[in-house]
Amino acid sequence: MHRNKVALLSFFLLIPLSVSPGQDIESMGRSLVNQYLISTNGDERENIIKTLDGLPFRFDQMKDWVKVSAHYTSQQPGLHRELAPAGEKKGEYFVYIPSSYDIDRPWPVVLALHGVGGSGYGQVMSWLKSSAHNDEFIFIAPTYGSGLWWNEEAEKLVLSILDKVKQDYHIDTNRVYLTGFSSGGHGVWYFALRYPSLFAAINPIAAECPLPYLLVNLEHVPVYIIHGSKDTVIPVEAARDAGSRLEKLNYTVVYKELSELKHQFPVNEIAKALDWFRMHKRTLYPKRMKFFTESTGYSFSYWIEITGFSELVGQVSGVSRDIAGRLVRPQGFSETAAVEAEINEEDNEVYLTIHEVKTVRLFLEEGLIDMERPLRVSINGKAVYFEKVRRSVRTILDTVKRRNDREALFSAYLDLSVPSE
Repeated sequence: MHRNKVALLSFFLLIPLSVSPGQDIESMGRSLVNQYLISTNGDERENIIKTLDGLPFRFDQMKDWVKVSAHYTSQQPGLHRELAPAGEKKGEYFVYIPSSYDIDRPWPVVLALHGVGGSGYGQVMSWLKSSAHNDEFIFIAPTYGSGLWWNEEAEKLVLSILDKVKQDYHIDTNRVYLTGFSSGGHGVWYFALRYPSLFAAINPIAAECPLPYLLVNLEHVPVYIIHGSKDTVIPVEAARDAGSRLEKLNYTVVYKELSELKHQFPVNEIAKALDWFRMHKRTLYPKRMKFFTESTGYSFSYWIEITGFSELVGQVSGVSRDIAGRLVRPQGFSETAAVEAEINEEDNEVYLTIHEVKTVRLFLEEGLIDMERPLRVSINGKAVYFEKVRRSVRTILDTVKRRNDREALFSAYLDLSVPSE
């Protein structure tokens, strides 16, 4: 009781939140956690950490506080036009809210990208034409003028919209699905390969994969490919190639080739695509994973972050086209960084095979390892760590704040150097 009183006193001295002295630890913890996650003031966040460290709680309670502490406002059902910041500009996107939307439960999201000459409005309406959605998904569709999603400006727009939607609506970050038509389908491949841990499943339609050498990153992202055999804009061979590569990797992929379809949106296939989405939830803590990248601008996947690259890894991003309009690999790189990881649960050991990387950070959680036992880590066959991992309130809150994701929780991290050959 004495410790509780001290914590309460420090709480009221340090942080002017809208809580009362009669609040219990549970409600206080929720208030503090939410305040930390929305705060932009460094001093305020430091005070919150100090106060939380003084409260008696279990780490599983802290995780619950993170998940239930957010406050959402009621939303008018129907289709809305919104704006999101994208650098110095603001980008347009359309949001469809189901008629039964309830802020007390999380909702699955379908993010849809339009093709060249299209718009967010047109793309979301294409999906809403079918009643197969059963009014159970939030649909989001940005508008990007050129429809060429694989450049820095478009990328900022999409990521900004995702962040804003997570703040405005009670979405289930374990059920975010990505789809797109034509160049929007190219964008589907691009975003999934660059940010695989964001999506539960993807659905590229009439599209070409712009980075086929990075398909290895989709081990935990199921893929549903739709393409028309008579497509003369994006030849069907592009879709066949991506599907074949994923099959050879033994990844989860469905390839649907429609014999009579030209380069057009397949409205009659929406029901099957949505059923595919319904089947899948994001893999939060994969015990085995691979992440390849040729650009230092893309360094994170699931629970591994590359914090130091070899000098041979080029600092390039985006995808360009040749004179014939074909997608080509970026210029100016010389090597691809690669991290392959596997966790042996019985021995509580992490095995890492790393190429063209100097340092990595491992984000850890009970869903990955046994936090009560010493953890052994080896890199390229050499032991680099063997002791218990220490949990931290700061780590939980900072990773949630950084990712804007209240489901992907990590209570510890390790910074490791790759041993020399």
